[in-house]
Amino acid sequence: MKRLLIPLTALLLAPLAGLYAADDIVLADFESTTYGAWKVEGGAFGTGPAHGALIGQMIVEGFLGKGLVNSFNGGDDATGKLTSPPFKIERKFISFLIGGGGYANETCMNLLVDGRVVRTATGPNTSPGGTEKLEPTGWDVAELAGRQAVIQIVDQRKGGWGHINVDQIVQTDVKPPVAPVLVALEKTLTVDGDYLIVPVSNAAKESSGNIILLGIYDGDTLVQNFTVGLPQNHDAAWLAAYPLEHFGLKGKQIKLATADGQKVPESCRAAFDRIKIESASEALAADDYAKPYRNQFHASTRRGWNNDPNGMVFAGGKFHLYYQYNPFGIGWGNMHWGHLESTDLIHWQEKPIALYQRTTGDAAWSGGGFVDHHDTAGLGKDTQFAAFTSTGRGECLVYSKDGGLTFSELPENPVVKHQGRDPKILWYQPEQKWVMVVFDESPCAETAAVPPANEKMRANNNLAFYESKNLRQWTRVGAFTDSDRGAVYECPDMFELPVAGNPGESRWIIQAAQNRYFIGQFDGKTFHKESGPHGTQHGAFYAAETFSDVPDGRRIQIGWATADPDGYAKRFPDQIVSQGFTLAHELTLRETKDGLRVFYTPVKELEKLRGEVLAEGKDLTPVQANELLQKCQGELSEVLIEFAAAGPKQLVVNGIDASFDGRSARIFTDRTFNEIYADDGISYELRKRPLNGFDSTETKLTAAVGSTIRSLKVFRLKSIWDQK
Repeated sequence: MKRLLIPLTALLLAPLAGLYAADDIVLADFESTTYGAWKVEGGAFGTGPAHGALIGQMIVEGFLGKGLVNSFNGGDDATGKLTSPPFKIERKFISFLIGGGGYANETCMNLLVDGRVVRTATGPNTSPGGTEKLEPTGWDVAELAGRQAVIQIVDQRKGGWGHINVDQIVQTDVKPPVAPVLVALEKTLTVDGDYLIVPVSNAAKESSGNIILLGIYDGDTLVQNFTVGLPQNHDAAWLAAYPLEHFGLKGKQIKLATADGQKVPESCRAAFDRIKIESASEALAADDYAKPYRNQFHASTRRGWNNDPNGMVFAGGKFHLYYQYNPFGIGWGNMHWGHLESTDLIHWQEKPIALYQRTTGDAAWSGGGFVDHHDTAGLGKDTQFAAFTSTGRGECLVYSKDGGLTFSELPENPVVKHQGRDPKILWYQPEQKWVMVVFDESPCAETAAVPPANEKMRANNNLAFYESKNLRQWTRVGAFTDSDRGAVYECPDMFELPVAGNPGESRWIIQAAQNRYFIGQFDGKTFHKESGPHGTQHGAFYAAETFSDVPDGRRIQIGWATADPDGYAKRFPDQIVSQGFTLAHELTLRETKDGLRVFYTPVKELEKLRGEVLAEGKDLTPVQANELLQKCQGELSEVLIEFAAAGPKQLVVNGIDASFDGRSARIFTDRTFNEIYADDGISYELRKRPLNGFDSTETKLTAAVGSTIRSLKVFRLKSIWDQK
């Protein structure tokens, strides 16, 4: 019996052998200093594997070990090819990690058998943004078992995302995440309506392949392209309505197609098929302004993304607030200029898109607005102008003849070409000329004379000055920088403020996107600093601008209230807006014990927002004040509070931190952020609701026993939106 035991055991175990996969065969892990037997052609791949990101590249992640194939050697214009030695296909699958450009035949990895491409894969990216993360995928090669093959990693693409990243190529019997079937999408639409209606998924990811670049074609001519996240499978989605009148396509047949040879997952086809031409009412909903995440007395775009305020001007009896705008998502991209209009700085009406990107490669970035009261450009007295950065050309000027609704370009555009962006134009009365202040990144005499405070700062940040008599020809006349290079980074603003209480005395203020300001003099050529930078970044606040040409001479500022676009994505997967703007506040320059300082005061018009008084008291203990403050729970509110003594104050209003350092404050609390003006505006902060505290109504004052609250008043505030 003993002799039969072994054969019997073997027979019993034999059927189980197929349950265990054979060991993996690593074809390449790219951990050496060279590519070994792989053949290198061109310069894109260098002489050996990279160890992460290369010069000028975003952070590369998702690879294993220390090395990977990275064809960004020399930048996105470098090309080349990397070919493996021949190998025998001995497992069911070939798995690998891949990232970078998503261009078929140009940024790809191919499996060749008998010299013919039998499998291929690309990275996920074809449009601005994206990520350098490598993702796992692979090929099913069971039908090729026993065949000789080679792998080619190809970079034949120049320009954005013209590179490929690859790592850990392995033969395996374990099925990897198989790359989806990729297809080109195309269809014909008749422009018998005014808007292109596009479904948008907030959950779309570059790594999933459903953030895609679509082109609108009139015949073979590309008239516009845009990046959009299309929903897949059962993704939640909202509808974007994109106006087509600007392109003169009425009555024509147009082609809508994936652009630049991009192929996308087949699972995007259903959403693509839903794209149609209709009226805006097909997309817009009656409750757009009543969404629970929509701030109720702070301006925002109706649908999509907004960031920097742009072109701010009082013209034609109205305040015009233009802004950086993405019509196709609640994240940054597709930069147009949206447009809000107001007569009272409180209620804002959305108008059609004012400036269009030419394409994603020539977007309409930030700039300022003004009125040519003296007809210096020869286009008529009181013509409204805007200045913006064309990312494909340079600094451009446009003018409007219809009250700021649409703009025409000056034929001289771009009027300034340099390495920079965000032009702000002002009238310099002493010399009867225009001055442009614009962010610049080029080395100059001023950056050489004032080195940065540390080597981590951008060495060449400066604010350059140009002058013009006619708005058409411009000459560079100077620049300003500071050792604190962050204080002179992008989105500049410059203006003159009178010194309060000192008739005839004034100073010039210059600042950039961080809103930390300098005080000094401007001589028409350059800014001469007396002090600064002063102030803080004011919390969740960025890229503020002031209105030009306000009739009563007030200097009124509005900033971008920044928020995480994915902040409430899980709770509201079909969220239609994610950002907002601050309240309008007036800037004044006053003497303090520390010298001249800018004060921020809510404009007087905001008192019209007040509804009923919810609570009021004088000479209160902290316990009494806390009892009254509970009236703020669940409310849109303005709190006016004054303490007997100055110092740090700990306060939460309706779930949002409202602490401040001082004696008194005005606190405006909306749904997702607040604004705190302390001690008559010497301090100003904007704070966001914690992402994990959306439903919190906690309201609490923490103060020492014996503290006195001299006065407290709480107003309920009204919504600015017409929600009929």
